[in-house]
Amino acid sequence: MVYYLENEFLKIAIDTHGAELSSIFNKKENKEMLWQGNPEFWGRKSPVLFPVVGKYKNGKTTYNGKEYFLGQHGFARDSEFTLIEENENKLSFELTSNEETLTKYPFEFRLICSFELKDDTITVGWKVENTDDKTIHFSIGAHPAFYCEKSKTVLTMNSQNIKYSLVNSNGLYTPKKYDVESSFVLHDSVFDNDALIIENSGVNEISLVDDKKYITVKFDAPLFGIWSPTKKNAPFVCIEPWYGRCDAEDFNGDITEREWSNSLDIGKTWYKEYEIIIHE
Repeated sequence: MVYYLENEFLKIAIDTHGAELSSIFNKKENKEMLWQGNPEFWGRKSPVLFPVVGKYKNGKTTYNGKEYFLGQHGFARDSEFTLIEENENKLSFELTSNEETLTKYPFEFRLICSFELKDDTITVGWKVENTDDKTIHFSIGAHPAFYCEKSKTVLTMNSQNIKYSLVNSNGLYTPKKYDVESSFVLHDSVFDNDALIIENSGVNEISLVDDKKYITVKFDAPLFGIWSPTKKNAPFVCIEPWYGRCDAEDFNGDITEREWSNSLDIGKTWYKEYEIIIHE
């Protein structure tokens, strides 16, 4: 089921399937800003990545000696969420652990995804609650895709001396670092080797600019990805704040030791948010 928030600037839609932001319609410009999921390039729009960002090495992780198998980016994006809050400015959706999730991921949890609309800004919030009787470990991230004509679009970041890493053919993190300018044109060749992974860069604001700045994503995540399909002429780019990432090539597979993963004690709550700003 799809729910909507609307004001004089924007109308946004959120689907209970995956608690996925599925539309950002700019009323001033009379155009859609969020990629609409054409499977020719990529069939999703803005999935939440939970309880893993990226891939496990060999598609599995271990906890207390037991193996758990889980696909790329986890199961939340393919799960049905329940609406738990609705008012004129905000919607919140809930996913809780169940028998099926426990076969793939060894912890009990409550995940709440919220969407708040104020003027030209969408605030997306994630609240993770530990409902287990032990410390839980998780990753979470965003994957919004924004329309752009890449050859005419400049991506700008608010920091300098930025370095990025890549993933290998198995989707695993490679440690080699490469320099990237704080502003660059989104030519298709940028993504010849898949996503750019940027860590500890000081970047907390990324904008897309054609003849003017038209989208900004703000966040406090310690790392993020920039991605568009390697297939040429895909008319969008993803800006992805992450609290976690794919396993490294040499990782041993234990979920408690994943780089950038989050640990949450019994009964505790973890909360983060990011903003999408649509400029006139």
